[in-house]
Amino acid sequence: MRIAILVLLSVYLGSCGFTQVEENHRSARSVTVIEYCENFARTYSGSNALGYQEHSARIEKISDVMRWASNMFSPPDSRFTSGYTCHFQARDTEGQVRDISVGIFLTGTLDFAEYTQWKGLQIIPIEHVVDPRNDRRGFGVFKYLEKP
Repeated sequence: MRIAILVLLSVYLGSCGFTQVEENHRSARSVTVIEYCENFARTYSGSNALGYQEHSARIEKISDVMRWASNMFSPPDSRFTSGYTCHFQARDTEGQVRDISVGIFLTGTLDFAEYTQWKGLQIIPIEHVVDPRNDRRGFGVFKYLEKP
């Protein structure tokens, strides 16, 4: 009897939308981390009178130790799944090439991504981002812009 109640309860909870975000991102288009980085670089450069240097974007994975530490006291639906630094170059109006970097952090849920985004820095839409090389995925948000 207890097993039947547990099964019914789990079916009910599943039908109430608790797994909706997970199901929605499976059907949605995903981008790779480098694509997300390049999309940001182009948009940032264009809106700051800079000329994005094509193919200059590169990513660097942030240590999992840092991710683990930031997630230590977070609830399961409010965690980062991975972090990267997006580096790119852009030419200013005087012709100087600038090195710019920004953090890309992947979250486990869209709700947490929307909550943790930096409003002034999230200049492209939050997307589902994948890193097949390191078997990481999540919803991407930008933080910690560094420019010269």
